[in-house]
Amino acid sequence: MNKVTKLFSALVLLTLFGALASCDKNFDEPPGPSDPNIAPNMTIAQFKALHTTPGNFTAITQDIIIAGVVVANDKSGNFYKQLFIQDTTGAIQLSLDATNLYTSYPVGRRVFVRANGLTLSDNNGTMLLGVRAMINGSPSLEGIPSGLMNRHIIGGSINNPVSPLEVTFSDLGTNMQNRYINALIKLKEYEFLAADTARTYSDTSAYRTTTNLTIKGCDGSSVIVRTSGYANFAGVGVPNGMGDITSIYTTFGTTRQLVIRDTADVEFNQPRCGSAPPPGTILFENFEGQSTNNPITITDWTNVAEAGTKVYLGKTFSSNIYAEMSAFGAAADVVTSWLVTKGVSLDATAIEKLSFDTKQGFIGTGGVNAANLKVKISTNYTGTGNPWDASVTWTDITTQVALSAGTPTSYPTTFTNSGEYDLSALSGTVYVAFVYEGSDPSSGVKKNSNWQIDNIKITGN
Repeated sequence: MNKVTKLFSALVLLTLFGALASCDKNFDEPPGPSDPNIAPNMTIAQFKALHTTPGNFTAITQDIIIAGVVVANDKSGNFYKQLFIQDTTGAIQLSLDATNLYTSYPVGRRVFVRANGLTLSDNNGTMLLGVRAMINGSPSLEGIPSGLMNRHIIGGSINNPVSPLEVTFSDLGTNMQNRYINALIKLKEYEFLAADTARTYSDTSAYRTTTNLTIKGCDGSSVIVRTSGYANFAGVGVPNGMGDITSIYTTFGTTRQLVIRDTADVEFNQPRCGSAPPPGTILFENFEGQSTNNPITITDWTNVAEAGTKVYLGKTFSSNIYAEMSAFGAAADVVTSWLVTKGVSLDATAIEKLSFDTKQGFIGTGGVNAANLKVKISTNYTGTGNPWDASVTWTDITTQVALSAGTPTSYPTTFTNSGEYDLSALSGTVYVAFVYEGSDPSSGVKKNSNWQIDNIKITGN
């Protein structure tokens, strides 16, 4: 090779090396998958509505296409041969006869489903999509065979945002068309039962039995957390605190079930219900220190009957203690009872808010037996003497807060939160009164429904 050729070759190599070195690494990487040229023609909610009879098999014979983002897969082992996809209207479970699905369908990947030829059914109310097969002479819904998956399941773009839907217990219905079944949801202010906090999520013995543990909300509601013995976190101890839980919501008949993806979904890192209130709380009372079936007795609080003899009692249900008042059995034409908080100074804080929870039971058909619960505020009550004395001024805020609507012959499943009532316009010391107004005559209509009160809180900055 002559000198000119050598020089030319060296220049070419240097130029090429410089060009490579100057490339931005991000632009050199191949792009991730993109969405295919497929247009969904039905939402997940519309698709689920095709299946109307529990236990039946709904064959899909039309060219229906649905799409959703993967919100849960089999990565931790708590789900097996399952994907859960979700759109803005609902969510559905895909039953697939394949494992390690998470490698191809990570959380956040958009998935398109060609449903023609598949079958919709449900497992005791939790809907799923698969194929119909005969097992031991009986029809069964089975996973889409791995050889057919590419025909029906088409992967799209990745890294789509995935956020759980924040719900309350009352949102979680057991009708199989419920919008949240199979969806990624979040419940706030829950904790494992104290008796379960010494346990692990599931069975780590040779049997690997699926385990049901119970979590309880600070509002008194409860729900099952169901974990497979094959989950890679089965042997992890459950947390002892309170907080938020993210999970896939499922049902089994009328039983509500949560299935977590991994332990990161359980953020129980706050003090348990009834422990120290959060910062900024200047009054908090959840009655956990009260004695069941005995009058509410709290230092500097007032619990007194104005008419009749009945007062607020401590009551317990599902390990939750609250204050309850009812005229039932009073044998009196007028029953009025006051539960008044201690005085709370508003002079050292700003933007003060009042909130509390209520539950009303046994209101009778059409509310014929519903007693009144009045919520009142005073800044000139002193905490002594009868709160109904003419010298005391009370402002009735009942119409400005949310109260339990009640149920005819039992109790609602959860407490109703009042919302936040703004106390910022007030100054000095404030008292909050919960005034029960009912009746229990010997004959005629009785206004003797039960009112329960819990988690009375005033916050300020």
